Amino acid sequence: MNTSINAAINILYILAAVNLIFMLVVYVQKFKNVREMQASERFQSKFKDYLVYIQAHVHSEERLRLPNVQVSKTDRQFLQERLNDMIESFTDVRQRQKLTLLCEDLGFIRYHLQRLDGRSYRAKVDAAYHLGCMRVGEAIPSLLKMLRQHKHDSALFVIARAVAKCARDEHDVKQMVRSLLKHEKGFYDLLVDIIQESTIDPYALFAEFVHDEHPTMIMVGLTGLREYSSPSVASTAYQLIEHENEQIQVRAVELYLNSSHFIPKHVVNRLLQHRNGDIRLLTIQAIAAFRNASYGSTLKESLKDQDKRVVYASAIGLIDLGQPGIAALCTGALELWGEPQGECIQGIIEEELKRLSTELHDLDMLTRYNALLYAYEKTLGKQKRIHRVV
Repeated sequence: MNTSINAAINILYILAAVNLIFMLVVYVQKFKNVREMQASERFQSKFKDYLVYIQAHVHSEERLRLPNVQVSKTDRQFLQERLNDMIESFTDVRQRQKLTLLCEDLGFIRYHLQRLDGRSYRAKVDAAYHLGCMRVGEAIPSLLKMLRQHKHDSALFVIARAVAKCARDEHDVKQMVRSLLKHEKGFYDLLVDIIQESTIDPYALFAEFVHDEHPTMIMVGLTGLREYSSPSVASTAYQLIEHENEQIQVRAVELYLNSSHFIPKHVVNRLLQHRNGDIRLLTIQAIAAFRNASYGSTLKESLKDQDKRVVYASAIGLIDLGQPGIAALCTGALELWGEPQGECIQGIIEEELKRLSTELHDLDMLTRYNALLYAYEKTLGKQKRIHRVV
C-alpha cells in the first residue's frame, strides 16, 4: 500500500517538474521574442532616415555613404538583413552592385568571408547565405569547396543557391550543378530554380546541358527548357525522343509537344506507336488540346489503346471536337463493343453525360449534353437509361 502511494507521489513530482520546465521554456522564448521586437523597433527608429536615404539614392551615380550614427552589433544584424532584402528586390545588376559596395564599406563582406573559412558549421552555412544575398564573387572558391564536401541535407541547397547568386561565369554554375548531381536524387526542378538565381543566361546553359553525355545533365537541361517555347527548343527535344534513357524520352516528348504549335501527323503516329504509355498519353493530350478536326481520326484510332488513360484522353478529345467528334466516339465504342476498351468508352460517355447533366443551366453545356446523348442513343441504343433535356 505504501509502495503504491510513494509511486503515485513520485509521478506527481515528475509531472510537476515537467510542467515547470515547460513553463520556463515558454517564458524564456516569449522573453526572447519581446527583446527581439524591442531591438527591431529601436533599429527602425534609429536608422529610419538612413534607410530612406538608401532607397532614394540607390538609383543615382554617387556611392552610398555610411550611416552617420554609431552601429552596434545588433544594429549590424538588422542592417545586414535589410540590405539583403533590398538586393534581392532589385533585378537591375547595377543597383545590386551598388548595394554590395555599401555592404563592403560596412565590413559585412569581410566579416562573412572570415566566418565562411571558420570552424563552426552553423556559422559557415549562415555566412554562405549572407554572401549569396550580397552576390560576393570572391566567395566562390570557398563555397564550391564546401558544396563538394557537404552531405545531402537542406543546407546543401542553401550553399548551392549562394554559389548561383555569386557565380562569376557559366563555369561556376556548371561546377555547382555537377556537385549537386553527384547525389543522384533527381531534384531537377529545384536545381533549375537555383540556376535561375544567377546572372548568366539560363537558356544558353540549359541548351548546352541537353547535349551533354551524362543523363542527369540532359534532364536538367530539358527541365530548364520547359519555360521556353520556340522551334529550336522543339528541334532539340525531338532529337532526344529515342534516347536510351526512358526518363529522358518522356521529358523530351513533353518538351517537344509543349514547344510545337502544330504537330505533323507522321510525328504523331510515331509517338502513338511508342511502347511507353506515358508518351502516348502526352501525345493524345497535346493533340486534343488543339481541338483540330484533322486529328479526329487519330483520336478515334487511339480508342483501341491498351492503356485506359490514353482511351480516356482520346474520348474526351473527341467530345471536345463537337458533333463530328462525338459521332466518331460513339461509332468507335460500337466497333469495340464486347472488348475492354468498348466498356471503358461506354463508361466514359455515361460519366460525361452525368457530369453535363449538372450544368444544364449553361447553354453550351446543354448543347453538348444533347448532342452526346443523341449520338449515344442512336449508336448504342441506351434510351431507357437517360432522358434528353430540352
